[in-house]
Amino acid sequence: MQLGLKIEDNQNNVNIFNESDSIIVNNLYFPERLVFIRASKYDSKFLLTKNDLWDINYSGKKFSICFDKLANNEKRLCKYLLSYYVQINTPSKLDGIFNAYLYFVNYFKSNYLKINFRDSKKLLIKCASSSYYYEIKFFIKILFVEGFSGFNLNEEYQLELIDRPKKNNFLYYENKLDAIDFPIINMINQGFTNLVLNCKKHHEIDNEDLKQTVILGLHYATGLRPVQVSKLSVKDFKQDTHSTDCSYDKFSLLIPYAKQSRVMHEKIAVKLPEEIAELLKIYIDKFDLKSADKMFDLGDNAAKYCLKSINNQLFNFSPRTYQLAVINKELIPHKITFNDFRHHVGHSLAMSGASPEEIAYILGHSSLVAARHYIYSSPELAEIRAQALGTNQLYQQMISMLLTGRLVYKNEWTGKKVLGNLSNKLHLNIGGCAYSDKCFLQPVRNCYGCMYFHPFIDGNHLEVRNCIQKEINDLVRISDELGVSRNPVIQVHEATKFEIDSVINRCTYFKDEI
Repeated sequence: MQLGLKIEDNQNNVNIFNESDSIIVNNLYFPERLVFIRASKYDSKFLLTKNDLWDINYSGKKFSICFDKLANNEKRLCKYLLSYYVQINTPSKLDGIFNAYLYFVNYFKSNYLKINFRDSKKLLIKCASSSYYYEIKFFIKILFVEGFSGFNLNEEYQLELIDRPKKNNFLYYENKLDAIDFPIINMINQGFTNLVLNCKKHHEIDNEDLKQTVILGLHYATGLRPVQVSKLSVKDFKQDTHSTDCSYDKFSLLIPYAKQSRVMHEKIAVKLPEEIAELLKIYIDKFDLKSADKMFDLGDNAAKYCLKSINNQLFNFSPRTYQLAVINKELIPHKITFNDFRHHVGHSLAMSGASPEEIAYILGHSSLVAARHYIYSSPELAEIRAQALGTNQLYQQMISMLLTGRLVYKNEWTGKKVLGNLSNKLHLNIGGCAYSDKCFLQPVRNCYGCMYFHPFIDGNHLEVRNCIQKEINDLVRISDELGVSRNPVIQVHEATKFEIDSVINRCTYFKDEI
């Protein structure tokens, strides 16, 4: 089956890009050789993106995508979007993504419009009762991230307030409402921890890196808007408790409201995780800031600076193999916006059973409308259980964000080995640990998401997974009996199971390749 574009003759010469957006499109890069990482031996292994005809055979499905009727800028943007999609998803649905792109382009051509968010939002609302909703939403988010002129980053939050299609044939978590998934969470946490340890060891930290890391931490922990970051002062950082040995100190941040109102509100107090609070203390000391000083200088555009800070530090926290692939232009860098972190906070609160009032308080909403959105759009309890007990094939494609060390065989490893109990079973010979200091984390349970863990290719990881699955089964059963089906502990165990699955898939892929 070959897919092509059908455009009326009088629309062929319609240019949907203004001059500045054309420059952005020309500067987009994507791999010349797009590799299908999880392809089986019967699937297509890669395609050459410079070709205007992509022939794909994947998961028992054969189709071709034809670009030759697209204008140059339309073609380049399309190839970029499809390449970006393949990096985080299976290519088996690439034909549907392409058709959605044609629909998106034709909408602007037929109405003689330049691409902009206002009209894109109208199209998305229209698609909520038909098809292509999630595909077009994916396109719009990329246009925001890449800085297209008609897409103001401060308006991106409006995407999440548009009603989703009522009919949904696949599970909620595949809709990717929450862009901050398990690999990214683990990567961020490890990045913060390692940076704090380096600071305590008096390693030299670049001022700009430290500043951008603190900004990332605040977005991640509190869901701040850039305008709120720009309003922070040093005195908004509070120490709530103090201990003589500094082991139980707790800190919070007073967050200003993002919008002016006729009624003056008290600032919102949000507790900060220990690592982020520690980094904020280091930042204040390093820049010699006083109590009345402004916390951050974000330049002329706070939104762009925050977006740059977030993605610079995510790249610095990412595995070295991923960094090299991006530098060598083998991968498109994965980008996240501050709105993604804001939605992550709201989504996490809703999943934990928080009330609209609690969500509105944490996110600084002046009304409960947006807060109720997170609760109403949360999955049904049955789908939460399905996510915990079932198999999610989508995330198994994302090996580019793996956080463990290199794979080795047992007989090749000469360093310290991981040993620990899980579900009353002793697990050994699953991998080696390259961490030089004494680790404060629980062995085995926390190893599968750690960059210092080197999984053994011939290790019995399946037994570890079965133990975690048994714990999840027991947790779901007990939580249902107690009427606490949104038990957040289930999500913690689910994250661990995902990490183990990633290692199992990685070992299987390695064995298939040799």
